[in-house]
Amino acid sequence: MGTLAACTDNADKTSDRNPVINGDSGTAANGTSGYEEKGAAGKATPAKKKGKASVNMTANAGTEGTATNVKIVKDKEGVYNRATVMPEFPGGQDALATYVNNHVEYPQQAIEDNTAGVVRVSFVVDEQGKVKNAKVIGGQKAGDGLDEEALRVVNNMPAWKPGKVKGRNVKTRLELPINFQLEA
Repeated sequence: MGTLAACTDNADKTSDRNPVINGDSGTAANGTSGYEEKGAAGKATPAKKKGKASVNMTANAGTEGTATNVKIVKDKEGVYNRATVMPEFPGGQDALATYVNNHVEYPQQAIEDNTAGVVRVSFVVDEQGKVKNAKVIGGQKAGDGLDEEALRVVNNMPAWKPGKVKGRNVKTRLELPINFQLEA
């Protein structure tokens, strides 16, 4: 629930080539080689990386904006762009961040390809608090399984506290930006 742009950064891919044989120093911009020496033969192998995910939330963010001056509108499917009382993940924003961090399984292909970025997922919280109709939004897909993993995590969320308009539970559309990043 906030805005972001999907991005993919493949510029920093590690390679299985030997940097010394190919005439370059093999030193990355951060001063590290990106290689770990392993094995009896002394062959250089890419450093082991892990991935993690987080969310960057803003309070009461719906797809049409967060300002209270944005008119509450219901679409033809009966889904509101925002509610008087916005839906809430059980336990609040911190619990949502913990849920995403604990449930995302960074795809191995994305780790191997050094793929990171933000995946924006739009979904509806219905009158019972169930997550429905999750889809990745934004122009460019992150790729390497990140989009599919973001959808899997959102689709498996527990029930939310539903949004309310005029005291009634309503279907409300939300956006969740999930930030995928690699760690060395």
